[in-house]
Amino acid sequence: MIRRLLVLMVAAIGAWWLLRRMTATLGTSGRAQRQAVPRFEGAMVRDRICQTFLPKSRALTVREGDDEHFFCSDGCREAYLTRRRTAR
Repeated sequence: MIRRLLVLMVAAIGAWWLLRRMTATLGTSGRAQRQAVPRFEGAMVRDRICQTFLPKSRALTVREGDDEHFFCSDGCREAYLTRRRTAR
C-alpha cells in the first residue's frame, strides 16, 4: 500500500515537472499569462445589496442628498429603492 502511494507521488511529481518544462520551452508559462490579464484602473466601489465590488465607472448610482450609493445591476438598485420605500 505504501509502495503504491510512493509510486503514485513520484509519477505525479514527474508529470508536473514535465508539464512545467514543456510550457517553459513554448514560452507560455503561467506567470506570463497572469501578467497579460488586463487590470481595472480607477476606484472600486461596493454594491450595497450583493456586496460585489466593481469599477466605479461601471456602477449604477443612486444619489440621496450628499450620499451616493453604487450598484452592480438594475436588480440590485431596484431592491435598494424598494427597501428604502418600505422603510419610510
